[in-house]
Amino acid sequence: MTPAQREWTQNQMNKMHSYLVKLGASSEDAKDIIQDTFYKALLYEDSIKPDKMSAWLFKVAIHAYYDLCRRSKRQASLPSLEELVSTEFLPEEWLTSQEDRQEVQKVLEKLSPVHKQVLELRYRQEMSYKEIGESLDLKPNNVKTYLSRAKKQFAKIYRRSGKHE
Repeated sequence: MTPAQREWTQNQMNKMHSYLVKLGASSEDAKDIIQDTFYKALLYEDSIKPDKMSAWLFKVAIHAYYDLCRRSKRQASLPSLEELVSTEFLPEEWLTSQEDRQEVQKVLEKLSPVHKQVLELRYRQEMSYKEIGESLDLKPNNVKTYLSRAKKQFAKIYRRSGKHE
């Protein structure tokens, strides 16, 4: 493995670990999932397009986390799109603002799992709609829909906190 490949791999592992922990995995569970994910990547590397490797890794890791949740009966069911209520637009800068980081994290914890995921992948992991779609088994247009609704749900909860009128 070249130094550049090693650096890319370590960067992906760090991003995945952070993301899995934010989803609710323990640090140890996240490390186990990442290890299994990279093992699978080695097994199937000939069938994975290099430009899709990052999305493939996230997809496998997310599915492994959900499998872990199902096995331990910790996973809450995801609401359907019809159940998701939306209101106003959410400025993207709210997600990256340093001074609101704690408040933002509290609001993210109140979101539905799918909304939390699309916001995290888009704004913290900086994935494209296509990469998010590949990671979550969604079409890019569905990613746009989920992201729009996630922003609206976030804004509604954020305003309700009373600190940001």
